[in-house]
Amino acid sequence: MIMKTIKMIAALMLMTITAAAPATAKNKKVSHFDRVEMKTSHFDRNHRHAYRPDIKSCTLVLGRHDSHNKLAKKANHMKGVIDTKWNPRKRELTIIYDAKVTTARHIRHFMA
Repeated sequence: MIMKTIKMIAALMLMTITAAAPATAKNKKVSHFDRVEMKTSHFDRNHRHAYRPDIKSCTLVLGRHDSHNKLAKKANHMKGVIDTKWNPRKRELTIIYDAKVTTARHIRHFMA
């Protein structure tokens, strides 16, 4: 009889602790991560002085013996290159670059 009531009390305590944990999670102090959602007047202004890249892309068709990994690394080291994408089906390496910094002609010359 006593063991049965002790087990019942333990089960009730376990259920109340697990049920109350999500409810008390909202009662924490405000963290600095909550401030990300609040906009201040600083972010509402138009940033005309900010640098806006002129994004363009050029595509290189690779041969059978060209390593796309080596060429992608070589392209990523170039100034003005933003990203490279490899299409294995067509064996094409698409290079996305900033046209204000470099040109497609310069990229092709550098990659050859």
